[in-house]
Amino acid sequence: MASGQNSTVRASALTGEGIAELRTEIFRHIGGDNGAQAEVGFLTNVRHQGLVRDSLAGLNAAEGAVVAKVPHEMLLLDLYNALRPLDAITGATTTDDILNLIFSTFCIGK
Repeated sequence: MASGQNSTVRASALTGEGIAELRTEIFRHIGGDNGAQAEVGFLTNVRHQGLVRDSLAGLNAAEGAVVAKVPHEMLLLDLYNALRPLDAITGATTTDDILNLIFSTFCIGK
């Protein structure tokens, strides 16, 4: 990381290297040097707690699929399982959006 106003953080989504440093730097820019401490929060709605737990389970499954080198079409299903519970809270993505994304990656022979 360079010193000063503009910092550089090297991170890899593939290996996870540098992700913690990237997160710290993002929080530093958002809330100053103590920004990371601002990430304390809790869910007061029991239904939301369960949905977030379900979403985390989907993310864990997706992480395992990446490690196991599962084809990306199948990985998308795990990611959908992570997104669907959050959408139950926000209503942001429809089932059609996800299905269109999944099936757009399949190659069907003639």
